[in-house]
Amino acid sequence: MEHKKLMKEAARYKKWFEGYTLNPFAYDINGRKYHYVLYHGNKTSDFKGYAIISLDGGPKSEYREAIFPLKMMSAASANIFEVVGPRSKVLPEYFKGVIDTVETYFSDDPTMREGNQLLKEIMDLQVRFNSIYHEYESYYDHHILVKREITDQDIDDTFTVLAKLDLLQFKQGLMLEKLDNQFSDFFQKIMKERKVLSNQSRQFIKGMQSSKDSLEQGLAGFTYERDIMHLPEAEQIEKKKEYMIKAAEKLIQDREKLLRGPAAL
Repeated sequence: MEHKKLMKEAARYKKWFEGYTLNPFAYDINGRKYHYVLYHGNKTSDFKGYAIISLDGGPKSEYREAIFPLKMMSAASANIFEVVGPRSKVLPEYFKGVIDTVETYFSDDPTMREGNQLLKEIMDLQVRFNSIYHEYESYYDHHILVKREITDQDIDDTFTVLAKLDLLQFKQGLMLEKLDNQFSDFFQKIMKERKVLSNQSRQFIKGMQSSKDSLEQGLAGFTYERDIMHLPEAEQIEKKKEYMIKAAEKLIQDREKLLRGPAAL
């Protein structure tokens, strides 16, 4: 019943031919629940505007106060699931097949052994990445979506996870770049062992080789991460969180004119 009322309230601020999506969680201010609504075209990525709504009739100041936490949580969780999350489909087994092949057939080749060690380090980062992602996915499904309400701690935890995942992606990218630059014939030699290399491992290698351009583009965007990579990991995570929060704050300010409903100026 509450969901139907919220959807009806959200519909008040939509324009012709727009769709709208209600976030699955609320933010509580003085006992009143506030919700975030996204207005979009045929695809949710076609952003048109947004609104903060409530069935509890709070003052305008509370609607304004709810913008930041609701937008922050929405953006960070979407980034985790839609942008970063797909990488969790890369399983350690994909690396293991290649690593085992090198250990078996290139044990006397020091260059191949060195490249293989680097690949092991990349795999270890992937294990950490997958563990962090799936732990957050479970937390979101069994905590956020069950209570349907977020706290400031939930927001902080979500940004911590996003920072960790982003930094792990960056470190993996640097290692893959090094593997490609310093051990350019590493994968070529392995691919020649057709009789022992599984089809899964062969497809994995082809996938990595075909993504060189996207890897270069991705690393080019990690300028801030390069600036802080000399710091201890814990400090990098905190710096990265601060950086992302400032970027989110600026985006909220830039999209002020797209805000609808009681919170709009």
